[in-house]
Parts: sequence; C-alpha cells; structure tokens
Amino acid sequence: MSSDFTRSEQFELWADLSKQNTHLRRNNWLHWAAHLVLLAAVFLLATRPLTAVRVDSLGKADLVQNIAPSNAPGPEEAEAVSRLVAQYLMELQSGSVSRDLGRALTLMSADFAKAYRAKVAEDQTLTTLDKANVRSQLTFDPNLTQVRQEKDPEGRPVRYLVQLGAKLELYRADVFTSPLASHDVVLRATLLVVPRTPTTLNGLLVQFFEHELLTPRARPTSPAPTPSPVPAVPSPAVAK
Repeated sequence: MSSDFTRSEQFELWADLSKQNTHLRRNNWLHWAAHLVLLAAVFLLATRPLTAVRVDSLGKADLVQNIAPSNAPGPEEAEAVSRLVAQYLMELQSGSVSRDLGRALTLMSADFAKAYRAKVAEDQTLTTLDKANVRSQLTFDPNLTQVRQEKDPEGRPVRYLVQLGAKLELYRADVFTSPLASHDVVLRATLLVVPRTPTTLNGLLVQFFEHELLTPRARPTSPAPTPSPVPAVPSPAVAK
C-alpha cells in the first residue's frame, strides 16, 4: 500500500510540473510574438514616407503627397524656408523676440545656430527692441527674388543660394500709425540640403543668413495747407 501511495504522489507532482512548464512555454511564445509585432510596427513607422501638408493663409490644410526622405527639395521650398527664417529674424515685436529667435534657430544648421546665438549674445540690439514697444514688418517683392542651386557631380542639389528683396517698416506696437521708419532691405541665405526627417520636413537647413539695409525711404508727409488769400486793404483817400 505504501508503495502505491508513493507512486501516486510522484505521478501527481510530475503532472503538475509538466503542466506548469507547458503554460510557461506558451506564455514565452506569446511574449516573443508580441515583441516581433512591435518591432515590425516600429520598422514600418520609421521607413514610411513623410506626409506633406499644405496650409493656406486661411488655415485650410490639404494633403499634397507622401515624400520620400531621399527626395531633394526644389527651389520653391528653398525660397519658402528663406522667407520663413527672414520673418522670424526680421519681423520682430516687443515681448516675443526670444520666441521668434528660438524658432529661427530650429531652421539653422547646428554650427550656424551656435554662431548666431553667440552673435546675439554679444549684440544688445534684440534686447533693446524687446523692450522698446515696437514691431517690424517685412513686405517681400517677388520680382527681386533670386534662387541659385549648387549640384554634386550626379546632378543632385546640395546647396541653395537665395536672395530676397523686401521693404522693412518699423511701427509702434501699441497703436496703428504710419511707420516710424522704412528701409529697403536685401536678404541673403544659404541653405544646405539634408535628408528629410520629422524635424526637417523641407530637407533644408540654413547655413548662412545676412541682411543689408539700403537707402532709407523718406517718410510720407501730408502737403501743407495753402494759406487763405488776404483781401487787399484799400488805400485811404488822400485829401486834396
């Protein structure tokens, strides 16, 4: 009897261990399958084409197309990025200078962003404008836009040289009046072609930027009123 009881206990113990091992193996396979699915999803998300969305001036968004990271940007994109960085750096408003400068730095290459940040730290012009209660506005002239590209031996663009012409006007920030000052300005930018990524959807980074103020425009003045004619006073009669 004791021998049969021992065999029964051993059989029940072995069956319990076998059942646990089967359960653990099944869980292990399920975990591996879940990991493979997650890795496949990450790979597909990392390699899928980037989506380009065009937003008009009214805020309406339209899907343009899926852009592969290897697609080189065209001259239109180079002009658009140049205008955008020019607006961030030249269209200033007291109280938001630091915010606009930060946005402009995200469009620059790492080396140029570092150099431009050091230049801003030395020059106190932006700090003065930030506290001066003024705002500036750029009005671009499409007829003065020039875009040139440099290509590699295989004919792919590697760099864009953009020149823009605009009018820069300075206003008081708290009231709508005629401009305090007005200048014609020439903007020059060099843009480096880089792979398209979620942070560089345009595939361009600003490698150099400068502006040149031309002769100031004369402020418009209203014509002086013409004085009313003074009636002639008759000469007194001379007594004879």
